[in-house]
Amino acid sequence: MGKAGKRKQTGEAEAEGASAGQGKKKKEDPKEIPEEEFEDDEGDDEGDEDDEEIVDAEAEELCDDEEEEHGEKRVWRPGIDPLEEGEQLDVEPGTYDMLHRAQVEWPCLSVDVVRDDLGAQRTSYPMTAYVVAGSQASRTEDNRIYMMKWNRLYRTSKDGREDESDEDESSDDEDEHEAVLESKAAPHPGAVNRVRSMHQAGHIVATWADTGKVHMWNLEAYRKALDKPSDRALPSSKPIFTCDAHKEEGFAMDFSPHDTGKFLSGSNDSSILLWEPVPGGWSVGSDTPFTGHSSSVEDVQWKRTGTCAQSLFASCSSDGSWRVWDVREKARKKSAVHVPEAHGGSDVNVLSWSPIVGELVMTGADDGGFKIWDTRHVDRPMANFLWHRKPITSVDWHPTDETVCAVASADDCVSIWDMAVEDDATGREGPPGADHYPPQLMFLHQGQKDPKEVKWHPQLPSVCISTAASGFNIFKTCNI
Repeated sequence: MGKAGKRKQTGEAEAEGASAGQGKKKKEDPKEIPEEEFEDDEGDDEGDEDDEEIVDAEAEELCDDEEEEHGEKRVWRPGIDPLEEGEQLDVEPGTYDMLHRAQVEWPCLSVDVVRDDLGAQRTSYPMTAYVVAGSQASRTEDNRIYMMKWNRLYRTSKDGREDESDEDESSDDEDEHEAVLESKAAPHPGAVNRVRSMHQAGHIVATWADTGKVHMWNLEAYRKALDKPSDRALPSSKPIFTCDAHKEEGFAMDFSPHDTGKFLSGSNDSSILLWEPVPGGWSVGSDTPFTGHSSSVEDVQWKRTGTCAQSLFASCSSDGSWRVWDVREKARKKSAVHVPEAHGGSDVNVLSWSPIVGELVMTGADDGGFKIWDTRHVDRPMANFLWHRKPITSVDWHPTDETVCAVASADDCVSIWDMAVEDDATGREGPPGADHYPPQLMFLHQGQKDPKEVKWHPQLPSVCISTAASGFNIFKTCNI
């Protein structure tokens, strides 16, 4: 059975975090603490629900009020169960193998992993991660690109479990186990809508600015300086290439994982441009845009694996559709695949192409739902989860587990799902509120305000990085 999150009285009225879990894997959750440079924390609560095709959280509220029986402990449900003033969610140690939090000067609403040469599939602690992010400062001239090194990322699964008798012994070692954030900032012309790092050369970074321009940057000096903190002087950084061919600002962009330098950018003007690398920069196909969408292009991504992966990419739009395009086709007004009203008319905000099963695409929409599609049979989705209560802001497939994905939502939650999990609690009665959580929902990460992006780290197995208005989290759950 899932464990209900406990409540306790505190001097703060803010929810600290919670988690949920059921099915064949256990799940649990976090607790928010004051953020400085980097901090450790964790939390827990669990549950389950059985639904074969569609999970709909809205329908549950009608009968939930009747279940508050005689003070019985229940599973707390975000967005449904209120927290009284002075209450916060208590959390159980051990729900995360690792959880660290970080902040920089300004909120960063886009983040990407910078691939490094420290080795693939690193599982030993402490861990190190290189990350790039772009700011949304209050003044235009204060915006920055942050190249960051997060190191000394120790396991935190024992946090909160030490006996008091152990505290004195460990106090001398506290400083040695503090995670460290090192960052180098480059001025950026305007707020950063989205940032992406090139797969083959992580120091090459693309940014979508709110000025309507797309910039390319070489941040190699900033990346190297992170490994030599004593080297303070950095050359003033300017874009190595700028595209102003879009008529409006945008968010959609992606580097090809197959062809070094090949790039896509999509704009609020409904167009998508293909960038081809040439000596000294890029040739941007502004004369031959992909123009099938009738409203803003919200996200694009190259196909990651499988048939014709080098030539295919997917896009989604506020016109409610998602499409698959073939760059080899000269006629660029018609896509190879078109799924109109993919989410019942809601804007489709984000998508992710599976890195393992080449034909699977995941989409997330304004209605709080995410769906999984097979591009060979798009008449109906393979799975439909209408569980989050506010728009989906990010989706990402696990890089090595073909059935696991992460989803971020404007409801202040990041959820982790496993499509292979079946309900193993049939016939057993759970605590009140447990049926709010589908069996496929493995973990519910909370404590961040307005999360915008979540990414699996490709070199740190099952480690997630998320960014929100309240800062960054890097975490590994106990059950993935």
